[in-house]
Amino acid sequence: MLFRYALAAVLGFASVSLAAPAPAPASYVDLRSLLQHPSRRWSPQTQIFYPSDPNYANETTQRWTIYSAPSYLASIKPGTEEDVQQVVELCTRHNVPFMATGGGHGYGTSFGKLQNGLELDLGHFKSIDIDAYRNTMTIGGAVIFEEIFPRLYAAGKEIQTGSCSCVGMVGATLGAGVGRYQGLHGLLIDALLSVRMVTARGRIITVSATENSDLFWGMRGAGFNFGVVVSATYKIFDLTNAGNVMSADLIFRASDNASYFNAMATFQDRLPAELSLFSVLSWNSTMNESVIILNAVYVGPRATGESLIAPFLALGPIVRDIKTVTWNHLVTTAGFGLNAFFCQKGNMRSMYSVGVKKLDAPTYVRTFTELTNFWRTVPAARASTVEFEFFATQAVLAVSNGETSYPYRDIQSQVMLSFTWTDPSAENAANAMARQLREEFTATSGYPGLNVYVSYAHGDESLEAIYGADKLPRLAQLKRQWDPQNVFAFNNALPTKYP
Repeated sequence: MLFRYALAAVLGFASVSLAAPAPAPASYVDLRSLLQHPSRRWSPQTQIFYPSDPNYANETTQRWTIYSAPSYLASIKPGTEEDVQQVVELCTRHNVPFMATGGGHGYGTSFGKLQNGLELDLGHFKSIDIDAYRNTMTIGGAVIFEEIFPRLYAAGKEIQTGSCSCVGMVGATLGAGVGRYQGLHGLLIDALLSVRMVTARGRIITVSATENSDLFWGMRGAGFNFGVVVSATYKIFDLTNAGNVMSADLIFRASDNASYFNAMATFQDRLPAELSLFSVLSWNSTMNESVIILNAVYVGPRATGESLIAPFLALGPIVRDIKTVTWNHLVTTAGFGLNAFFCQKGNMRSMYSVGVKKLDAPTYVRTFTELTNFWRTVPAARASTVEFEFFATQAVLAVSNGETSYPYRDIQSQVMLSFTWTDPSAENAANAMARQLREEFTATSGYPGLNVYVSYAHGDESLEAIYGADKLPRLAQLKRQWDPQNVFAFNNALPTKYP
């Protein structure tokens, strides 16, 4: 293998939130007694685990990154919606901080503000119900992408998804849900029809365009602020091109970087709806130099796809693997099987991100050189990577900006800065490099300041950078209405008043 990775997701500066204070640490109460009190009427399926249990790590959802991670005194896996209700009511009544987890991939530093709390593990909510006639799919709150692929494909259907098979689908949706098929079908929030959720007051409600419609607007872009989603229903689509997809994996030498980035920039504002370009800047330990990895996906005939990526093929990649795969295998095979590295849990990852609408080639060339120098001087951080998610926007822009609370439909590319280290002494240098790169990409992003997709946020950004100044007044009003005590406090929490 010519390369090695340690990949991930993303992020990006900070303002003071006027949200209510987060609940006090659970150590102030006897959590074990609360959970196991005879008055608790848990369903038979409900399970409770403690970190001291020998099977704790295997039976509960573990974190994708251990950087700035939350800590728990207990984990509860509710068996029913009513159990989730009871957990929320219990935590609210006794001031126990908690967090609901599905796939465990949330990685912003705000998660680490939860210490000595309770994990509400949705691991029993794994149902998948497909109605091919009505073109809908309803899933449980803990379903991950890889679990829907075979079921939908067998039904002759597809849906837009993220780029990693192990990410929770509902969690990805609540931020917006970007991915390779967004040019065809839009963001995941654009396919979302409804959710069933437990509110901060312990009520089970349905939220859709016709029920609690104002909250439905907020759920699509900031949904983790308002409740625990136990199930979600989506619109699904017939397989495009009978489910056949061109996937081209290419590796380029460092010396080709200027030509590569100039070629990439030519696609700005003209990326076909069926084409996506996913680039990874990585250190190659075998070659002892940095390389550029490209996964280009075209949802259509291979010949057409190859003609579209001709500017990259003309550069003479040192590795070239172009093949046709089916939709259900795309995510797990793309990028030389990068998915397996993306999905490794329990590693140290500090993530930053920038959303850009201008692809400024000189910035990419300059930062590539800076990143290469960083890898040479800080070998303990050579598993760090930078990724560019360049996805089409036709169907994304077809939805009006006011339809959902997600603020950045015009983003052309997500710049993802994924930093990791094998020696603690490299932590400060790694984070400093990430922040420097974030600043440089922001300066030429085409926006007046930092814009960051909330699911890729590092946690030090301003509320305006994450949620958009134009969306915040309405979002704050919804927070004040649905969660005035800031029960859902640990995922880039909204304020209850803005400005």
